[in-house]
This record gives sequence, structure tokens and C-alpha cells, in this order.
Amino acid sequence: MKALVIEKPGKLTVWDIKEPPMGEYDVRCKQLYGATCTGTDLHVISGTFAEHVDYPSVIGHESIGEVIEVGKKVRNFKVGDLITRVGTRAQDDVKLSWGGMCEYGLAVDTQAAWLDGVDPKEWRYFCINQVIPRGIISPEFAPMIITWRETLSYIKRIGVFPGSKVFISGSGGNGISLACMAAICGAEEVVMTGNISREETAKKAGVTCYLDYKNEQAVENFLKNHTGCFDIIIDATGKKGSLDKFLPILHSGGTVGIYGMDDYNRYTLNPLMGPARINIYNGGYYEPETHQKVIDLIRAGSLDASLWIDINHIFTWENAASAYDYVKEKKAIKSVIRLFKD
Repeated sequence: MKALVIEKPGKLTVWDIKEPPMGEYDVRCKQLYGATCTGTDLHVISGTFAEHVDYPSVIGHESIGEVIEVGKKVRNFKVGDLITRVGTRAQDDVKLSWGGMCEYGLAVDTQAAWLDGVDPKEWRYFCINQVIPRGIISPEFAPMIITWRETLSYIKRIGVFPGSKVFISGSGGNGISLACMAAICGAEEVVMTGNISREETAKKAGVTCYLDYKNEQAVENFLKNHTGCFDIIIDATGKKGSLDKFLPILHSGGTVGIYGMDDYNRYTLNPLMGPARINIYNGGYYEPETHQKVIDLIRAGSLDASLWIDINHIFTWENAASAYDYVKEKKAIKSVIRLFKD
């Protein structure tokens, strides 16, 4: 089968690799679409990811697969189901950077494995494999569910409640999704600083006030007028030192969260720039806990994937590597690759 492989840092190509063998709790899936993630994928491709990466490596963690075969002990998935975060498995000659950009992948019936007493080490990770009800979202938009699950979980865990005032630094796909989820959770104010080209999209997603990060005067005026006003500040880029100048808008006892990974191992934050007490949230997110809520929000019409994904520019195996150049050049917030053949 075909797979999108990082041969070495800076070189992304399509390879022919073996399909992984099925286990008794696995379902075999035809991959439908996979979306790019600038927060992680670009770092893995460039060789600057925070964690060790074994190359060559199959990229992609925002992929949707359709079940075409079920293992003998599978009880909760059936042929035709759409499943989130399906991927291939590591092999001797190719490893994984999540492994979603491939033609065929496996998902795991974790509930059946749990009930049968299988060691959780064998299946816990695969709780990310969840069913998407048919008809609620078109398959090319469905990869957005992964981003929405991650960011909703993060927003809930960091403590956004009705009436909260939230400030987000960074206007990439994750930043805008964090803002969207903060608004959905009832935040009174959701302020974002980022690239001016993203202002309209951010406001459609729920941002109440947008600051062009290059407009220094506008930023300074905002800081002067909002000292001690915000409950939560989130850095969606993870650039070292980038939050320091915004710390004065946090009230004493407010919370700072670093979601982005740009300078993960070199991140700095100067608490002396902020209020008397600062809480640091470092609890991450857990996708499975918000899957059903995201499904409910889609059904209610509260989430619009077209704000992130331009389906007029869907990539295929012929130009799959270009999908990442497209987002790197900021021509789209997220690109989508069609992973199946007609």
C-alpha cells in the first residue's frame, strides 16, 4: 500500500509499504482522508519535534478510516463504520509518526479487549479509535473531529467555565480551535492575538476581540486597558518568551497553559512579568473523553469544519507531500489528503 513517509528530516515522499497484519481485536480500514497538523507534523518533518523520532516514519495523526474487515473478537465495530485516528503499525524498515497517512490501517476494539481482560498496555493508546455516526459530517471534513476533541478536552481541563475570560496567543488551526471551544464552554471574552489574515476566521469561530500581533500600538493599548482582567492565558504556538508581555493581563491566581510545541524543550516564561500568583496548567488533554460531546456539537450545528479546511484544494497521492507546503505557506489552515483510490 502507499504511505506518506518522512525518509529523513526535510524529505517527505510516498512509499510502497506492507500492510500490517490484523489481530483478533483489530478492524482493517480503508483510509479515507487525513488532515495536516502544523502543531506537530511540520516539526517532525523538519526534524525539530520535541520527542525522539525514528526515521523513516509514516506521518499523520488526523486520519479517518472506513471498516472493511473485522477481527474474530471484535464486537463493537462493524463493516462500514467510520473510525477516528486509524493508522498503520511500525515495521522493521519504517516507523511511525502516528502513521495515519496510508491507504489501509488498523483500529482496535478497546472495549472488547478490556472486557476480555487483555493487558491495558496492549490497547489503552487505541482508545482514540472512536466511531463517527454516518451522515453527521462529510468524510473530507471528518478529520477536524480529532482537533476538536483535543482542544475541547484541553479547554475543559484548564478550567474554562461560563463567564471566563480567555486570552489565546497564536492563530493557527489549534489556536482557533481552542478559541472556538472556549466560546462553546461559555467564556465571556475570548481574545486572540495572531496573523491579521486569520481575523475573520477567528471571529467566526468565537473570538470576541482580535489583535494583529504586528500592530505593536494596538497590543500595547490592549495591555494597558486590561491589567488583571483575564482568568486564563493560553500559548497556542509554544514560542519561548512569547507570553511574557501578556502576563500583566492575568489576574492573581489566574492560569497559564502552553499548548503549542514550537520551542518545547527551550520554553521560557518570566513570572516576574505577571501577577502575584500564577498557576501553570500542564495536564494536556485526552481525546476520548470529549468524543461524544464533539459529535453532539456537530449534530447541533455548532461546529463548522470549513473554517479550517478548504475542500476545494484536496490533495491526492500524486501531490501528497505538497499538502504540507500548502499550510506552511499559510495558503490554508489545514490541508486534507484523499487516501483512497476511486
